[in-house]
Order: sequence, then structure tokens, then C-alpha cells
Amino acid sequence: MNYKTSIADNVTEKEISEKLGIPLSTVKRSVSRLKNNKNLIDKVISNNVIAEGSYKTYNKYHVAKCNEDFFYIYNSFFNDDMNITKASERTKLKNFLLKIKALCKKETNKYISESPYLDGLNKTELSKKLGIDTKTLNKYLEMAVNAGQIKYITNGLLILNKSIIPDFKKDDADTRIYHIIYDWCVDNGVVPPDRNDEITVMADGSIRRRNSLLVEIAGKLDNMKDEDIRSLLTSRITSEEITLEYIAKVLNINNKKKEEIEYSVILD
Repeated sequence: MNYKTSIADNVTEKEISEKLGIPLSTVKRSVSRLKNNKNLIDKVISNNVIAEGSYKTYNKYHVAKCNEDFFYIYNSFFNDDMNITKASERTKLKNFLLKIKALCKKETNKYISESPYLDGLNKTELSKKLGIDTKTLNKYLEMAVNAGQIKYITNGLLILNKSIIPDFKKDDADTRIYHIIYDWCVDNGVVPPDRNDEITVMADGSIRRRNSLLVEIAGKLDNMKDEDIRSLLTSRITSEEITLEYIAKVLNINNKKKEEIEYSVILD
């Protein structure tokens, strides 16, 4: 779907199957279930069109809008082979990753245990949240780590798949710079910084985001090419876990408010 309109326009079930890389029979079963679930699909408008000598049914899916509990993924996620030969195993791993993402700290790809075990992941806690036994959890964790899809971090896990978006996605300078930093971190074994925008719901229902630190960082880097920014990060970052404050510091950005200067008036 187009995430700005929440509409998937003029697609056939065959096209969905091809784009997502899943069997047509699975799509047909899923579509019939989706049509009956108003929490997911608000309405489906079907049009029968003669194409290539036969009727084809094109659907327009109006996805039910959700204002809070959602996350974005790229279509490339469905076509990612994840270096796993067996299709059924890939499907299970992708299902596992999406379930982990649903438990992640909001607008991040980090799952942090509520009661960490020895400063690491609490597997018993996670297995209960996922509704699976610990043995099954260990199996999928091992599969995900070996496939380069997750890594263990302090108190939890980090999803490494770049098709699973850590935050909201917009075409602005701040978001561009944040995602260059994020991708560089994932590529270099560094735990990416949280964005931590200040989010305000306005009287008209619109959302306003503010992040003065990210604005300062973007102001310094926005005129640079992506590869130049990545090269700069390579030369400056030396820690395995960073924050935006750390990024600003290594880039020599002073985000402190300028102190008011008192002027004395001398009358001659």
C-alpha cells in the first residue's frame, strides 16, 4: 500500500503473490480472511476488467488506519532470501522477525527485556510474550543470528534487517541523515542510536516532531553525499553503542543554548 493514503490500488491476487514472493494459494486464503477483518482492511473495491482475452479482478484495498500501534516494512523484506535455501524456513524466520519487531521499543528495532538476565536477553520472558516454548525460541534465535538478522545487545536484541524500518519514514533532511547513520551502524556492528523525537499531538490531531539535536547534525551533514557521510562516521565513531549526543560530540557540534550576553552601556 501507499503508506500516505493507506490504499493498495488496482492489484490482482497474482500481482500480490509475485510482489511478496508467496504462493498464490496463500494470497487467496489470506485475502478472503482480510476482507472479513475490519480492524485490518476497511473495505475492498473490486473491478472486473477484460485483459489478454480474459476477465481479471483488480482490487483496491483500503487499509484500516491505525494511529499508534504500527510499524513500516519495505516490500523487499518478502523477497529477501536471508541466505536460507529452504523456503519454509525463510517464511518461519520472517514471521519470527515480525513478531519480535512488534515487541520492540517504540520507533526502534530494539527489544529490551523488562527483567534482563545477567545484563542480557531474558529468554523466558520473551518466550512468554511470543507464546512459544523456550526450546522453540532458542531454535529461531540461533537461526536468526546465523542468518545475520539479529544480534544480541545489552539487555536484549537488535533486528538487523534493513527492510524493517526502525522509525517513521519521511522525505526530510533529518530523516535522511538519521537513516544514513542507522545503516552505517548496522553495517559496522554498532548499535544504532535511538531517535527520541519529541512528539506532540496538536489540537487538530496532527503530529509535530521536534529533535533539535538531529536538526543540528543534519545541518552539518545534509550537503554531503551519502558515501562521504559514511566515511566521516567511519573515521570518527569508536564506540559500539552510541547516542545522538555522541554523534554530535564526535562531529564537534555544540547543542547547548547560547548564553545570554549582558551589554553595558557607557555614556560619554
